[in-house]
Amino acid sequence: MVAALSGGADSTALLWGLTRLAAQRPLRLVAAHLDHALDPGSAERAEAAARLCRELGVELRRERLAVDRLRRNGESREQAARRLRYGFLEGQRRRLGARWLLTAHHRDDQAETVALRLLFGSGLVGLAGIDSRRGALLRPLLGVDRGLLRRALAEAGLEPIEDPTNADPTVPRNRVRRLLLPALEQHRPGIGRDLARLAQAATAARGRLEPLLRLRLGIGAEAGGARLARRRLAALPAPLWPFALVAAGRLAGVEHPTGSRRQAELVRQLAAGRRVGCDWGHGWRWIDHGDELRLVRPPAEVPPAPFRHRLLAPGSVEIGPHGRRFSLRRSPYEPWMLERSPRRAGLELPIAGGEPVTVRSRLPGDRLRPLGGAGSRKLKQLLIDRRVPRLERDRLPLLEVAGRIAWVPGVALDESCRPEPGRQVWLAEVVQP
Repeated sequence: MVAALSGGADSTALLWGLTRLAAQRPLRLVAAHLDHALDPGSAERAEAAARLCRELGVELRRERLAVDRLRRNGESREQAARRLRYGFLEGQRRRLGARWLLTAHHRDDQAETVALRLLFGSGLVGLAGIDSRRGALLRPLLGVDRGLLRRALAEAGLEPIEDPTNADPTVPRNRVRRLLLPALEQHRPGIGRDLARLAQAATAARGRLEPLLRLRLGIGAEAGGARLARRRLAALPAPLWPFALVAAGRLAGVEHPTGSRRQAELVRQLAAGRRVGCDWGHGWRWIDHGDELRLVRPPAEVPPAPFRHRLLAPGSVEIGPHGRRFSLRRSPYEPWMLERSPRRAGLELPIAGGEPVTVRSRLPGDRLRPLGGAGSRKLKQLLIDRRVPRLERDRLPLLEVAGRIAWVPGVALDESCRPEPGRQVWLAEVVQP
């Protein structure tokens, strides 16, 4: 099992509980912590997570990814953090060959999610809130309230360290947690519990309704989407159309329910008997295909996960899931070192044996001065000039020394690292399995 560990009260309680379970069952427990680098104290929380794991005797996998540098166009800070976090967690689960990935979402999180979706006009599927299971992802604490988790930690003598970004009032969930729900609780005690029950009821209703709709409409999954018979949909009472369309979306693999406005627009197109062309959110789209409606998503290039590794020279480090390694060792100068090689380079580096260097993926704003160049250039422009495919750009292992890029395989060697004939230099290599 891989347990997500932020260091806060909820994830600390989950990890503590799992150690009790691991003592009774033949299972291997590993914690995973991602430092989002969103505030000055994030590194301190990462160290606190490491201390907690040592205290509990749990193996820890940790990584630091600067969310603000890795945000995509149009992506909020919270969306970027969530994408990177789940990408990191799933990557660790796959790398370890773990059966389950567990997070510490609890009943109060469920209530907040339902309240948020009510505010945004969600339908039945949205009111089902957070799934207790999705594939290999489990959320075993959804029936447990926040107060019980904190009492358990106090009795165990464990002190969590809280993330200050959870108090940021510009984040909608934080406003719901700190302002809306406490105000509602004063007027309606137990409303958080009732919202969580609403999620359970919506989940149960969805579980009964969707199989019936799939059977009635002949909803089927296909590669990259789903389909249903338009005339069968038209024969249903119109109030059931949104449920049928969302059921098809879930079968296709749409992770989050679309908003009520998109649902209303699609229903309007269907009721008018028009050709259908409607966005469904998250890259999905409904289109006509003969007598069928199809939910499709254009093939999207999935960018590789960002990476950052510390390497003590001389030495090597694994830089990919398929055994690719980056090595650095001493070598005599050779003439080929002034050529642009895709796999190796000779460099003059300001380091001695045993000193660390960094091997990482590219970041916005990266620059270097190519060998023989008059001045520094943006790495992005160099990659375009060298006709490096867009996805390959994020797979390139950049060598960074003393805060500067020294080498980009197959693209450029920094002028400051020019190897000199007759000298011992550093030989950097990307080694394929």
